[in-house]
Amino acid sequence: MNNRKYGAQAPTEGSRIYAITVCVFASIGGIFFGYDQGVTGGVLVMNSFLEDFCVGYGGNTYSDCTSQSVALPSNWLSYTTLYNVLYYVGCIGGAFVGGIIADKFGRRMTIFAAGVFFCLGTCVLVLLSTGHHNISLIARFLQGLGVGNSSFSLPLFGAEMAPRELRGMLSGFMQMAVVTGILLVGVINYNISQIANGWRITNAIAMLFPIIVMLGIFFIPESPRWTYKAKGLAAAEYELQRLRKTQNVHDELERIVDAIDDEGRNKVYWSELWHPAIRPRLFIAMMLQLLQQATGINPVFVYGGQIFQDVVHDGLLSLLILQIVNFVSTIPAMYFVDRVGRRTLLLIGAVGMVFGHIVSATAFTFGCDGNTKEMNCSKVAGWIMIASTAIFIFNFAISWGPICWIYPAEIFPLRVRAKAVSVSTMTNWVIGAIMIGIPKLFPYLNINGVFFLFGGLCSLAGIYVYFKCPETMGVFLEDIEMLFRDSNPVVGGATTICSPPFVLE
Repeated sequence: MNNRKYGAQAPTEGSRIYAITVCVFASIGGIFFGYDQGVTGGVLVMNSFLEDFCVGYGGNTYSDCTSQSVALPSNWLSYTTLYNVLYYVGCIGGAFVGGIIADKFGRRMTIFAAGVFFCLGTCVLVLLSTGHHNISLIARFLQGLGVGNSSFSLPLFGAEMAPRELRGMLSGFMQMAVVTGILLVGVINYNISQIANGWRITNAIAMLFPIIVMLGIFFIPESPRWTYKAKGLAAAEYELQRLRKTQNVHDELERIVDAIDDEGRNKVYWSELWHPAIRPRLFIAMMLQLLQQATGINPVFVYGGQIFQDVVHDGLLSLLILQIVNFVSTIPAMYFVDRVGRRTLLLIGAVGMVFGHIVSATAFTFGCDGNTKEMNCSKVAGWIMIASTAIFIFNFAISWGPICWIYPAEIFPLRVRAKAVSVSTMTNWVIGAIMIGIPKLFPYLNINGVFFLFGGLCSLAGIYVYFKCPETMGVFLEDIEMLFRDSNPVVGGATTICSPPFVLE
C-alpha cells in the first residue's frame, strides 16, 4: 500500500474545548443507556417488583419468588426472560430505525428520537398497575427502541464531530456515560431496594438524562459531514465553523467535500453494504459487536445479582462492587484509546478477560459443591469469584467496552456510514438477546462451565482482532479508507498513513 502523506497546507485550527463540550453533552444520553441496562439486575431482586409482578402470578407465593435462581417458578423465569429479550428486540429495531433517521433527518434528530422512544416506554412502565405483565413487556420494547437508537447514534455523532486526535475518546465517551449510568443505578438500587415502589422510582429517574439531551440537542451544531451531503457546501462550512470556533476550516472542509464527492451523493441503498469494498469492513464491525457480547459482560450484570446472591448472600452489594469497577476502569480507557491505540487495547483486554473468567471457573470448581440447585460455595471461593469477575470487568472496560463502539463508527465511508453502523449495532443487540438465554445452559454446563465457555470466547475475540483489525488511531476519517484499500485491511502494526497534525491557536 502506498503511504498517503501531505505537504504544507493550511492547518485545521480552532478550539477543541467546544467540540469536546458538544460530544460530551450528546453523550449524556448514554447515561440512560447504561442506567437502563443496569437497572434490571437490581429490579429483578427488589421486593417491590416481586410483590407487583411475581407474588400471586399463577399462584406464586413470596417464598417461591425469593427462592434461589435455579428454583424460581417457571412462569416467573419465562416472564423475566421475555422482560429482557423484548428489550433487546426493541434495541435491534431502534438501531435499524436510527440508521434511517440519521441518513434522512440528521445525526441530532436520531439522538432526539432515542430520547422520545425511551421516555415513552419508561412512562408506560412506571405508571403500570400491579400485575399488567403484557403491557410491561410492551414498555420494555419501547425502552429498547430508545436505547438501541442511542447506542447507534452517539458513537456516530462523536466520530463525525471530534478532532481526529480526540476521536477515540469523544466517540467512545458514550461508554463512559454508559458505565456512569450503570454505577448510578447500582447506588440507587442499593439504597432504595427496601422502599415501597422502589422499582418504579429507580426506573423513573432514568428519564432525567434523555430529557436534558432532548432539550439541548438542537442548540449544538449538526454533523458537518451529514450537512454537506444533505444541504450543501455553505451549510456545512457554517456548521464546521460553529464546531471549531474559527473561520479557518478550509483544510478540514476540503477533505470532507473531496471524500463525499468521490463517494457520490445519490440515495444510499442497504445493498451497497455488500459492495466488495465495504463488505470486509462490515464483517469486521459486526464481528467486533458480536464478540463484545460473547465476552459475557451483559449476563454478568443482568444475572450477577441473582448468582452472587446465591454465592455470597448479598446480590446487590456484589453487583454494586462490579459496577464501581466498571466505572473506574473506563476512565483510563478514555485516555489510552488515543495514545495506545484501538488494536493494542483490544488485544490486552482479551488476555485479561480470559484470565478473569478462568479464575472464576476454577474457584467455583474447587470451592463449591458444583450443584446449580445447591451451590454451597465457601466464603473464600465466593469472594474469589467476585474478585476475578472484577478483573474480567476491568479488562473489558479498558478495551472491548468502548472500542467496539468507536471502531465501527470510524471505518466506513460517509456515504454508507449510518447504515453500516446501524447493522453492526443491530448485531450487538441480536447477540445480546441470545446471551440473555445463558442461564438455560447452567443445568448442562454448570456455573463453572459457563465461565469456561466465556473464557474460550474471549480467546477467539483476541485472535480475531490480531488477524483482522488494523489500527485507526490518529488517522482522519477520510483517510481511513486507505487502510482498507483493495478490501485488504492493513494489520500487524502501526498504520503507515500520516495525517497532518491538528494545530490549536
